[in-house]
Amino acid sequence: MTNKLYPSAHIAELFYPLANDENAILHIIREIADIDYYRGFEIGIIHQPKISRAIRTLAEQTQLNVTQWLTFELLKDNLNLSSLDPALREKSILRACELVHLAAECGTNKLSLVSGSDPGNTHREEAKKGFAEALVRIGDVVGQYHNMLLQVEPLDRFAHKCQLIGPTDETVDWMKALRPDCPKLYLAWDSAHVALNEEDLIESLATAAPLISQLHLANAILDPQAQGYGDYHMKFGKPGFLTAGKAAQIIRTALSLKLPEELGPISLAIEMRSADQDDLWNNERQAREFLQSAWLEALD
Repeated sequence: MTNKLYPSAHIAELFYPLANDENAILHIIREIADIDYYRGFEIGIIHQPKISRAIRTLAEQTQLNVTQWLTFELLKDNLNLSSLDPALREKSILRACELVHLAAECGTNKLSLVSGSDPGNTHREEAKKGFAEALVRIGDVVGQYHNMLLQVEPLDRFAHKCQLIGPTDETVDWMKALRPDCPKLYLAWDSAHVALNEEDLIESLATAAPLISQLHLANAILDPQAQGYGDYHMKFGKPGFLTAGKAAQIIRTALSLKLPEELGPISLAIEMRSADQDDLWNNERQAREFLQSAWLEALD
């Protein structure tokens, strides 16, 4: 059963202070490969062709799967793929399609994005229709690359990020209806957002299983009255909900579910954001050890 999942390093978050230093990111990927534990890594978009080629070569040589996130690029330019403003949505789609080609230069397997903000009950269906059209067009470009898929991460609807695409059951119904026009569309499952949506983690996993292409073990403070409530990519453990036991329960459940067979093993990563003053490699080590211990507990 363990071959259903593989460990992945979320470099974009663990090494967040270096996210815009592409030379540093390449060096980190080399170090991650040398650890010989991870089978994949997650980064933002790379702009320098020489570095993209080096990442692709390294990933091929070490058999590491590459996940890239469009989110940082789109937010940087205030773009929104689900905007109710057709002009802004069109600009966002065109930029996202350009970024698909940049991602392909790195040999990316999974191209990842999120929706825009939730406009509320009155305009939600209109926004979802616009976002669906965006995904179909982006998916057409992704389809040019046989080894690449497109994955959407549902976020929390009301707690913090307040995104259009959020609750699991609603998201899965919407994505399944969209699948005929966007066949390479999958779901990136994140424990923090599911918990902040006040969903049951196990039920969410079971509902999303046929579409899940990756898992994030992410922590959050769930008490609306507490300081730090929301999704701040905090470290695992108290005062958040993601203990080693809870992480093990998520892993155990994922291993028991029927995940998309066409994908083979899917990635599992700790999402924890480092700050400027942190020892970044110490954070990586802590995240790796937490993942290893949770995985062992899940297999007991």
